[in-house]
Amino acid sequence: MHWNAIVPGVVLLGLVIFIHELGHFLAAKWRGVKVLRFSLGFGPAMFAFTMGETEYRISWFPLGGYVQMAGDTPGEQGEMPSGPEQYLSHPWYGRIVIAAAGPAANLVGAFLVLVITGVVGVSYPDYPNRLGATPDTSFAYQMGLREGDQIVAVSGKPTSSWVAIFLTNSRIGGKNPVVLTAQRAGSHFEVPLTPAQREPLFSSLHRPEDPPVVGSVMTGMPAYKAGLRDGDRILAVNGKPMNVWDDLPAALHGQVDRQVTLHVSRGGQEFDVMVKPINADGGSGGNGVIGIEAPRHGTYVEKHSLWESIPLGFGATLDLVPAVYRQMWLTISRPIYYREYLGGPLFIAQAASEQASRGLDSWLQLLAWISVAIMAFNLLPLPILDGGHILLALIEAVRRHAISAATYLRFQKVGLLVVGGLFVFILANDFNRLIQRQRALDHAPRPAPRENTVAPSPP
Repeated sequence: MHWNAIVPGVVLLGLVIFIHELGHFLAAKWRGVKVLRFSLGFGPAMFAFTMGETEYRISWFPLGGYVQMAGDTPGEQGEMPSGPEQYLSHPWYGRIVIAAAGPAANLVGAFLVLVITGVVGVSYPDYPNRLGATPDTSFAYQMGLREGDQIVAVSGKPTSSWVAIFLTNSRIGGKNPVVLTAQRAGSHFEVPLTPAQREPLFSSLHRPEDPPVVGSVMTGMPAYKAGLRDGDRILAVNGKPMNVWDDLPAALHGQVDRQVTLHVSRGGQEFDVMVKPINADGGSGGNGVIGIEAPRHGTYVEKHSLWESIPLGFGATLDLVPAVYRQMWLTISRPIYYREYLGGPLFIAQAASEQASRGLDSWLQLLAWISVAIMAFNLLPLPILDGGHILLALIEAVRRHAISAATYLRFQKVGLLVVGGLFVFILANDFNRLIQRQRALDHAPRPAPRENTVAPSPP
């Protein structure tokens, strides 16, 4: 694996872990709890230094991080620690603040990342400004437009791509007329539109259709495990020929959880690939997805000012939180079916590399998603997680006295078993994905080698 494939994932994980642990660290300092160690990663220290009462370190195993506080476990004789600087003897409400600060930092971090994304600019797939099929029954045809025409301006504003055509139109008040400037065979002509004609015409514009060629494969999805690769051309689905990209969704509709045969062309070789579409929304039937996207012809980047990005980031964060919890519920309720979404370090590294190759905005959006996912996971009421500490503090608040050291230790042991088992499952899932994909790639026919032809020497 090349460094350019590793670095995006390492940086992403490092940022998410640092933000989370920084939340715990600052809350503990604010509440007067003594912090002994701030560590990114687990295991032996790769780099460490001490400042004040705290040791700061980067450890060898980048699978998480921790903030070690004084008195965060019972003593060797089973006694509970005492004193305001000791975590377990700290008031219950103070422990809730410290435990919740890590997930809260992840949420705030996701918001800030989405604000930065708006300033950096969000990229959308874009296409040439050329018209595709324009049947004689369409409104565009009636207004004089034909297949192959290029829309080069909208009301005098140049439009050099497909997305620009529609964004330029949307920025013109709906009650205003517009004039399209089109080009055909090197000549320009204008198409004036009244306010009432604008919507019918723009809704009848279609770009040229893409061939059914795979542009990208999403890590962990059915197409990934089946061995599909960028550049593969899907010739047929269950024997039905695929002529354009838009034929694929219709062919996969209603095929959720059913084995589908894709006839694929790669490097001059044709072969079959078996793939089982899933329903990403958690329903049954409906639209099956296998995790592939069409090639990108270009990108359109939409940037916003900082003041515009703040409310946009706030709204995006509000949308992201329920989406993450919805996906978490699907994973918990159907762990075997939705294990594609359970990812450990390998999965995140692959996904981060994919998104970084698309652009900084895609990588930042993944960073925000992972940050909210870490928040949601840590708030689960499981021992050793932040949610478990919050639960214990709430139990103490209701009972009006702390639980015993023996009960606390039993609670922690259960947590280690549960979280440890989940962690092993996630790591195994990561390796299983890689093994399944490699097996599929090994079984696919190799492209025929090109013959080296040597021109005959002149007599």
